[in-house]
Amino acid sequence: MNSRAGPKAPLRPECTPTAGSVQHEWEHAPSHLGEPVVETQFATELTLSGLRRLCAVPTDPELVKWGSRDLNYALYVGMYSYSSGLERLCKLAIACNEYATTGEFPKLRAYSHRIGALLDAVEALTTPTTGPGPSEREAKYLVRPVEGLDPDLMGTVERFASGAGRYEHLDILWNDDAEVNTYKEWSALAARASVSEEVRRLISLKSAMAHAIGSELADDGLESTARTVMEDLELPMYEPSVGVVLSMFRKVRWVSTILNVATYYTGKDLPILGQVVSPTFIHTSADFFKYHIARISDDDVVEEELGEVFERINAREAEDDEEDSD
Repeated sequence: MNSRAGPKAPLRPECTPTAGSVQHEWEHAPSHLGEPVVETQFATELTLSGLRRLCAVPTDPELVKWGSRDLNYALYVGMYSYSSGLERLCKLAIACNEYATTGEFPKLRAYSHRIGALLDAVEALTTPTTGPGPSEREAKYLVRPVEGLDPDLMGTVERFASGAGRYEHLDILWNDDAEVNTYKEWSALAARASVSEEVRRLISLKSAMAHAIGSELADDGLESTARTVMEDLELPMYEPSVGVVLSMFRKVRWVSTILNVATYYTGKDLPILGQVVSPTFIHTSADFFKYHIARISDDDVVEEELGEVFERINAREAEDDEEDSD
C-alpha cells in the first residue's frame, strides 16, 4: 500500500474487547453502511475458521488415510473457508478505500475469485488523505509480505478458489483430464515451511492442555459426557501445516491492516472496520497462533496450572501401576 504522510495517528485499542464492553463506531453509521460491517464479520470468521482447520492437515504420508474425518478433508474445509474469507477481505479493502477517496463504492464482480489480482489491487491502493493514517503498530504491516513460499502459496489458494481445487474430487469422476492436486501442492509447501521455537512451544502446550483436561474429566467420571468437547481439544496440529498457515495469516494481516486504515475516521459515514479485524488479525505471528489458533489466553498461567494438574495425573498413574503389579 502506498502510504502518504499525514498527522500522527491516535493510539488505538490493542486488546480484544469483551462483547458488549465497547460502543462501536458503526452503531452510528447510516443503515446502508451497516452492510460492510456484516460482511467484515463474515469474512473474519471464515478466514479464522479456515486457518484453524488447516493446522490439522497431516503432512506425514503414513498418517494420510482417505476417509478420515479429521485428516485429509480438513484441507478442503480449511481452504474453502480461507480462500473465501481472504477474497472478501480484499474486496472490502478495495471498496472502502475507494469510498474514502471518492465517496463511491466500486463494482468488484470482475475480480471474481482471482486472489492474485485482488492482492495486486490491494497493494496498489493509496492511503486515504482524509484519515489520520496508520498508527506506528500498523505501519509495519502495511507492506505486502513476501514469503519464502511465494508465489506457489497464493497460486495454490487461487487454483482452489477458482474451482480447479474446490471441485477436483467431483471433476475427476467424469473428466479424464482432471487432476487431484491440492494435497500434493499443500505437502510441497509444508515441506518448505517452518515455525519459530515459540510457536513450537505453543503447539506442545496445546497438546498438554488437551491431555490434562481429558485426564481430569475422566477422573471425575465425565469421560463419555465430555467426548464431544474433547474431540475439538484433541484435534491434532501438524507443525509443517502450521508453518504454511502462518504464512497465509500474514497475507490476511496485511489486508486487514489496509482495511483498518482505509476506514479509520476517513469518512463520516464509513464504519471503522478495524474494530472487527484488528482484535483477530493485527498481531505478531506467534501471538495470533497463541490467542486464536491454540486459544491460550496466558501461557504462563496455563503452564503453572498444568504443572499442578500433571502432579495429580502422575500420582494417579503411579497408583495404577502399583495396582497392576500386585
